[in-house]
Amino acid sequence: MDKYKNYVVAVVGSRTVTACSALARRLAELHPAQVVSGGAAGVDALAAAWARAHGVPLLELRPDYAAHGPTAAPHVRNAEIVRRATLVLVVWDGRSKGTLSALRAARRLGRPCELLPLDGAG
Repeated sequence: MDKYKNYVVAVVGSRTVTACSALARRLAELHPAQVVSGGAAGVDALAAAWARAHGVPLLELRPDYAAHGPTAAPHVRNAEIVRRATLVLVVWDGRSKGTLSALRAARRLGRPCELLPLDGAG
C-alpha cells in the first residue's frame, strides 16, 4: 500500500450509478493520499462517501458556471479534476457525456485511467 501513499486518485463517473463494488475495492487497494471528484450524484457521491469513511482527504471540484458558462463549465471542471490526478478511476454507464469528457481529458493530459465495471457487469 505504501506504493500509492502519494497518489491523488480522480474518480469520475455517471450520475446514474448508485453502487459500484469495483470502485470501493479499487480505492481500498490504492488507499490514496487524496480523492478528487466532482461533487455530483452517483459515482462522485460514492467516492466521497468512501473517502470520508476511510479518513482519506477529499477534494470536490464543482463546475464554475459563472466563469465558464453552462456548456463549458463541466468540461473545464472535468479537465481540472484529471489534471490534479495521478490516476483516474472511471465508472461509466456508456451514456454519460460528462464521463466521456473526463476520459477524453485524461487521454489528452496523459493520465492513466482504469475503467471499472458496473455492478453486475463482472
